[in-house]
Amino acid sequence: MTAKKKFNFKAPLEVFAKSIVQPMMYLSVAGILLIVGIILTNKTICAVIPVLGSGPFQLVGAVVYQSLMFIINNLSILFCVGIAGAMAKKNKGHASLIALMSFFLFLQANNIVLNATGSLAEASGMLGLTGTGQSTVMGIQVLDTGVFGGIILGCITGAVFNKYSNKQFPIALSMFSGVRFPFLIMIIISWIMGAGFCIVWPPVQGAISSVCLLYTS
Repeated sequence: MTAKKKFNFKAPLEVFAKSIVQPMMYLSVAGILLIVGIILTNKTICAVIPVLGSGPFQLVGAVVYQSLMFIINNLSILFCVGIAGAMAKKNKGHASLIALMSFFLFLQANNIVLNATGSLAEASGMLGLTGTGQSTVMGIQVLDTGVFGGIILGCITGAVFNKYSNKQFPIALSMFSGVRFPFLIMIIISWIMGAGFCIVWPPVQGAISSVCLLYTS
C-alpha cells in the first residue's frame, strides 16, 4: 500500500502570491500619474504657480486625479478579476469575465439583504458613509469589505474555474458544459457570499478596527 501524499501548502501559496501581484503591478503607474493630478489640483501649488490655476490645467488635473482615484477606490474589483485570471490555468479571459460577473452578483446580493433587513446605513453630510462600515461600490451601497471581498471571491472563482471548466454534460444539458458550468456555480456562491457577509463581516470588521486602533494608539 502506498503512503498518501502529503498536501503541499507551498504550491497554492505560490499561486496566490503570483496572482495577487498581477493587479498590483499596474498601481505604480497609476500612482505616478496620480501625483501629477494632485499637483495640478492642489490650491497651495496653484497659488505659487498661478498658471496652474487656469481652466485648461484645472480640467486636465481633474480628469487625471478623479479618473485614477476611481481605479484606486475600486481595487476590490481589480483584485477579484485579476486574481481569477491569474489563477486560471487556461481560458484566462473567461475566468476573468466570470469573476467580474460574480462580483456584480455579490454586490447586488449584499445590498438586497442589507435593505431587506433594514441595515442600510444613512449617509450623513460631508462624511457620507464614513464610519458606518458601509461604502458605495459601482453605485451600489454594500458592506465595506475593502479589498478582502474581491480577493476572496477572486480566489474562489479561480479555483472553481480550474476544477470545473472542462465539465461536459449530455446534449440536453449541453448549455451548462465547459466554461459555463463554473459560472453557474459562481452565481450560487456569489449570492451566498453576498448574503452571508451581512452576518459574518461586521464582527470581522470590528476586530480589524480594534487591531488598527490598538496599533495607532
